[in-house]
Amino acid sequence: MSKKILINVGYKEKRVAVTENSRLVELYVERTLDKDAAFGSIYKGKVSNVLPGMDAAFINIGNEKNAFIHAGDIDHEKGGPKKIQKLIHPGQEILVQIKKEAMGSKGAKVTSSLTIPGRYLVLMPGENSIGISRRIEDDDERDRLKTIAEEIKPDNVGLIIRTAADGADSNKLKQDLDWLLEIWREIEKKAYKSKAPALLFSDDDMTFRVVRNLLGSDIEEIIVDSDQEAVKLREGLIDKDGKLKINISLYSGKEPMFLYYGIENEIDKALRHKIWLDCGGFLIFDQTEALAIIDVNTGKFTGKDSLKNTVLTTNLEAAEEIARQLRLRNIGGIIIIDFIDMENPADKEKVRQRLEECLKKDRTRTNILGFTALGLLEMTRQKTSHDLSTTLQKRCPECSGTGRILDEETISLSLVRDLKNSVLHSSSVEFIIKAHPKVIAKIKELVDDLEELQDRLKVKLRFEPTGESRLSEYQIFPV
Repeated sequence: MSKKILINVGYKEKRVAVTENSRLVELYVERTLDKDAAFGSIYKGKVSNVLPGMDAAFINIGNEKNAFIHAGDIDHEKGGPKKIQKLIHPGQEILVQIKKEAMGSKGAKVTSSLTIPGRYLVLMPGENSIGISRRIEDDDERDRLKTIAEEIKPDNVGLIIRTAADGADSNKLKQDLDWLLEIWREIEKKAYKSKAPALLFSDDDMTFRVVRNLLGSDIEEIIVDSDQEAVKLREGLIDKDGKLKINISLYSGKEPMFLYYGIENEIDKALRHKIWLDCGGFLIFDQTEALAIIDVNTGKFTGKDSLKNTVLTTNLEAAEEIARQLRLRNIGGIIIIDFIDMENPADKEKVRQRLEECLKKDRTRTNILGFTALGLLEMTRQKTSHDLSTTLQKRCPECSGTGRILDEETISLSLVRDLKNSVLHSSSVEFIIKAHPKVIAKIKELVDDLEELQDRLKVKLRFEPTGESRLSEYQIFPV
């Protein structure tokens, strides 16, 4: 499989695209105007208030909205769970890390269990355990890595061995650990000197963060369209022997890089409600803040031999595309997939297995729960940051997020009712009606004779189209 990282540096914005076989599978966007606390950032915060009824507290980390912490996310001595009021109190200073970015009306969700990610390891200050990525499946390799970790790990810190450590020698792991320990010492110094609220640590800028997390996962090349960014990457990706860890190319084409590689088109598709499959079927995506629903349809695909095979073929292709879209759109939370009905349990299992296999490429934690009695597939995907739609789009002011608006006929009839009410409560004999041109046209279509309407109301009506107004907006003025 051909995998590449494409980095586009624009005005006050960076975009990092990850492609597999020339198809976009992940997209990251960072803008200099973004002020929200980013996932993984560590703060020295101050407890604002404690809520015993919710077993949680709000922490002032210096952002517009206070962060939220649950009792289960607060480190404390062993002895079982404790009530929030026994763990922290208002005014107390506490080190916390963003585990879920602020979304909508909710502030960021934080934890006091800190983690600092490196290339091969994740450092856990205050812990003493060793964990190994589930993606490293070979038992002998797991044992080898655990032995190395036990030899190099200092007291009072825990370690998680990342997938990228597969095959790495002890020197590489030790170098990564030394670097992480140095970061932690700097955080401790800053925490000692700083007054809460204060930002103590923010993970590398997005470019390095994405590249670091993906190195070792068969990435063939990094292509950058900025000289300055290419130099920074080369400096940061040179190993101790002075060799570049991965090939970095500078894009020099005349056409914008994302346009040349088809990324802009893929981004446009990822923001659509409807996605077509190669077979002729299609997917429909509907999202709320905590739930996503994906509907699978046969569309134009009629198959060749039987309905059973047509349905199975569509569902199998849908499973592959759904796995890709979940990564690309960064959809998290509860996900319900309405595959086309399958009567054969063996076919359902084939579709479930295909989805599970495709989700192995996803570095975000997923969990497939299986099919319900109604034939819906339930799954979850960890939600730590904004989805693509929230990052690039805003709620429609016309429909307020419902996806539907009142039609011209409904609005026109409502306007006529309001007009009658205005005439009853005014002594004026002339009224100006300002409305969208489509609404005015519909009124003239519905009212067979405008002169008859004016005679009945005993007023004169003057219509003024307002092309820039919303369809549902209109105004009635007495002259």
